[in-house]
Amino acid sequence: MVNNFVKPIFLLLLFSAALFAQQKPVMSRSEYNSKLDSLTGLKEKLTAERDAIKKQIDSLTKKSADLDSDLKTALRTVYIKRYGKKIGNRIINKQVWKGMTEKMLRDSWGKPDKITKNQEKWGLFTQWYYGKITFFFRDGKLTDWEEQK
Repeated sequence: MVNNFVKPIFLLLLFSAALFAQQKPVMSRSEYNSKLDSLTGLKEKLTAERDAIKKQIDSLTKKSADLDSDLKTALRTVYIKRYGKKIGNRIINKQVWKGMTEKMLRDSWGKPDKITKNQEKWGLFTQWYYGKITFFFRDGKLTDWEEQK
């Protein structure tokens, strides 16, 4: 008997809860249109800002390329005056050759990651490290180099 009484009450509660959970607050047409207009305006504003930022990025990218080109031209002029046309161009192109000086390598590749020196009776031996590449100098002249694999 209790089972006959509990079943309908349980079903009634379950049905009521399902109906209550499905009810959503209703937005009026004017509220909806106002919200839509607000979001559309915000979207247009953000799109315009995005486009302006893209233009700035493009402009700065071009300016950076122009500055890189100007710097390379200026360095080429300096290195040609310092070392002559043939060697100056080799340095600006980051070429390496036996017999180049430590100063030439620094001008070409920049400051090394690490330098070690060994003074022996027969000369000063220096190793310059650039990442996985090691350059070997004897008395300031490049004698060899190797790349770790």
